[in-house]
This record gives sequence, structure tokens and C-alpha cells, in this order.
Amino acid sequence: MVFEATNCGTVILISSASRRLTGIIITYGYILAQALVGFVYVPMLLQNIGQDEYGLYQLIGSIMSYIVSINGILSAGVGRFYCKYMAEGKNDLMENTLAIARRLYWVLSVFVMLISCVLAVVVRFVYSASFTNSQLDECSAMLVVLGINTIVIMNNTISVAAITANERFVFLKGSQLAALIAQPFIVYGLTTIFKNALAVCLVVLVTNVLCAVSQRLFAKYNLHISFRYHGWDMKLAKGLLFFSGAIVLVTIADQIFWKTDQLIVGYYFGAAAVAVYSVGSQIYTIYMTIGTAASSVFLPRVSELYCQNKDMSEISDLFIKVGRISFIVCGFVLSLFIVLGKDFIIIWAGKDYIDAFYIALIVMVPFTIDLIQNLGLTIMQVANVYLYRGYMYLAIALVNVVVTIILLKLMGIVGAAVSTAIAMVIGNGFCMNWYYSEKLGLNIKRFWLEIAKLSVLVIVGTGALLLLYNLIKSLLSGLVVVLVSAIIYFFIYFFLVLMFGLNESEKTSISAFIKR
Repeated sequence: MVFEATNCGTVILISSASRRLTGIIITYGYILAQALVGFVYVPMLLQNIGQDEYGLYQLIGSIMSYIVSINGILSAGVGRFYCKYMAEGKNDLMENTLAIARRLYWVLSVFVMLISCVLAVVVRFVYSASFTNSQLDECSAMLVVLGINTIVIMNNTISVAAITANERFVFLKGSQLAALIAQPFIVYGLTTIFKNALAVCLVVLVTNVLCAVSQRLFAKYNLHISFRYHGWDMKLAKGLLFFSGAIVLVTIADQIFWKTDQLIVGYYFGAAAVAVYSVGSQIYTIYMTIGTAASSVFLPRVSELYCQNKDMSEISDLFIKVGRISFIVCGFVLSLFIVLGKDFIIIWAGKDYIDAFYIALIVMVPFTIDLIQNLGLTIMQVANVYLYRGYMYLAIALVNVVVTIILLKLMGIVGAAVSTAIAMVIGNGFCMNWYYSEKLGLNIKRFWLEIAKLSVLVIVGTGALLLLYNLIKSLLSGLVVVLVSAIIYFFIYFFLVLMFGLNESEKTSISAFIKR
């Protein structure tokens, strides 16, 4: 279809496909760096500021995630409409989308600052029984600092949307990587002097400001992105807000679903218990970024397919293709964690954090369903039917809060993870797959048949890793065992996937990329 265009058009398509593949690989590289930094960062924080201060940092981060969700009011809408108008070649509307979004963000920035100040007061009353006065003072200060940080992130969304729409993933991830690597070095130096979580928050703010400035300059001077205001377009503004209404509902539901656990744990068990739970959440958060990396670069492509002919069969093929890639990667990470995870956490964080292994594993297994189907959320956004996920996720998030409180009393902090896992099986496993099949018209039966074939490789690989790990443990000890086992297993898993997992199209794509 598209290849029937001129040669120039064909070259553009190939360039876009190449950029998407490059974007996926760079994103995985960024995630690997993120994981490596995190593995150094967490024990460094625990050592420099202590368990209680780390628990405070994670608790305030959980509270601030609700404010960050305000960014969802417009961020997804900006990306969706900018990509839509780019596919249609409407430059004036592209410019006005960014300009109107900027003005709306100015209003939201005032709103965010007011909420941060109110929360700085409220938190003193809510946690007065479980925190000391000095901890409450620090929490209030952190809320204000992170409120300013949220404003920076929000106002930079228009630059990120423009860079993403132009598929310049190398710079986007490169600038984020620079901030990621710089942050722990600065934090380490500062926390040796100021041993508190507030110092960490200040560093996060500074690095995000520098990253935002670099992305803004790149969008303006390298991509020549115009933010020209063409007058107030009520239809466009309503479109941004109406579309993003579904996004913010989902985002709020996500925050309730993922962050309320830590708030409830802090309320019942204090800051130290939050620190343990947050170590487990660090693991499954990294797993989340790994699982969503492949789908994160496909918004422009899905917009193009949907706007041109609404061909759901072609979109369904893309959904299955991206799902296979995601499962291959998730399967590798999950099997590694099943076998090596417990010993790794003991080495990484200490024996006091052993519950973090069970928390992470209980969540990761059902979470895999959502991660390998993450492109479905992008398809829903482009088709403007995202509201269903908002209602569904909000319902299971509220149920999850009630079940979490019950299971915390019965099972301790691990009960919060069990509650989350049950909710994910119901929501992501049944409700979302029904909608994908019956309402969107995606070929879910074929999707799961493809995943079932790949699951055999993951099971075989996990068994091989278990045997390998026990063998190496008899010869070596400590972190060396974990690292050597992981490296050897990478090659074993890669061989299994290459020989028995990839189809001919996937092998051809990889071969072409290596040649380039």
C-alpha cells in the first residue's frame, strides 16, 4: 500500500522503520543503564541516608506520583494530536497543538504548586502518629521541591512530544541517559554531607531542569519545531482535554493501583517497612520499563495506520509482532529473577530485605500480561476509546485498596503484593483481553497462540538456568555467581530464541539491522 508511492516516499518509510528499530534498541540500552544505575543507587542511598530516610523518600515519591498524574491531562493528548496532524501534513495544526498545550500547562502549573503546598500541610496530620517531627518537616519540604520538579516535567512535555513524533529517539534517550548517569554521582557527593532525603530531591530537580532545557533547545534548533500560536482553537483545546480526560482517569487509577500500597504500608508499619516494600517495587518498576520499551516507539506508526485506512488487521499484526518481541525480553528477565532474584537481593540490599524478592516476584508474573500487550493501550489512545481502561482500572484499583488492607493484616507487607497480583489477573488478564478482542477487533486468539509457543522456550530456559546456577554455586560465591550465571544464560537464551523462537521476518529484520 504505502510502497506504491514514489521512490522518495519509500525511502521515508524505510527511514522511519529504521528509526523505530533503532529506537527500540536504544530504549533497551537506556533501560539496561537504568537498571545498572538503580542497582548501585539503591544500596548507596540506603548506606548514605539510612533505611528511615530512604523510606521517607519513597513515601513522598508515592504521594507526588498523584500530582505527576496531572501531567496525563494533556501529555497523551499532545502526542496523539501532534502525530495525527503530522500524518495528515497539517503544519498549522501541529504548531497550534503545541502552542495551546503550552498555555494550558501554564494554568496547570499554578494548580500543581497549590496542591503541593496543601499536601505539605496535610501530610503532617496523616502521619503524625508514625513519624517524628523532624521527619514531618522534611516531608513537607520534599513535597514543595518535588512539586516544582513536576512543573518542569509538565512544561517539557511539548518538546518530548515533538521529538517523539519525529522519531528522534537517539537524542531523546541520550539526554535522559545523561541525566540518569549524572544523578547518582551528584547524590552521592551531596548525601555524604547532608544525610537526608531532601538532598536527593534537590538533585532530582536540578538534573531534570538541565535535561528539559537540552530537549527544548534540540526541538527548536535541530528539528526546527515551531510553537507558533495561531489563535485560540476551541475545537482543538476541547479535543486535547476530552481525549486526555480518559488518560488522566487511567493515570489516577494507575497511581491508586501502584502507589497506594506504599502509603498504606507506611500508615500501618512506618518508614522502615516502606523501604523494604519499595525495594521490591524498584524491581518490578524496572521490569515495567523493560516490557514497555518495544511498544513505546510505535505511536507515530499506529497513528499513521489508523488515520490512513483504519485497517485493524494490519494493526493487529503489529500488535502481535510487538507482543512477541516484548515477551522474548520479559521472559528472559523473569526467568533470571526467578532463579537468581533472592540471592541477588540479599547481596544487593541485605538480608533484611528478603521480603522484597517475594513482593517483586508475586507482582511480576501477572504483570507480564499487561507488558506484552502494552501496544494495545497505544491503539486505544489512537482510536480514542481509552475511557474503557480508565473505568475498568479505577474499579479494580479501588477494590485493590480494600483487599490490600485486609491482606496486610493477614500476611504482612507481602499481602499488598498478593492483592495487586489478583487485581492484575482480573483487569489485565480478563477485562482488557475481552475488550481487545470484542471491541477493537484485535486477533487475541492468535496473539496467545504465538505467546504459548514462546513460553515453552522460557520454561526450558528457566530449567537450564536453575541447573547452571546450582553448578556455578558449587564453584564460586557471592555476586560473581549471579553475574557469571546471568551472562552465560544470556547466550543460552539467545541461542534458543534464535533457533526456535524467531520467525523468518524477525530474523530478516535483525540481520538487516546488524548489516546497517
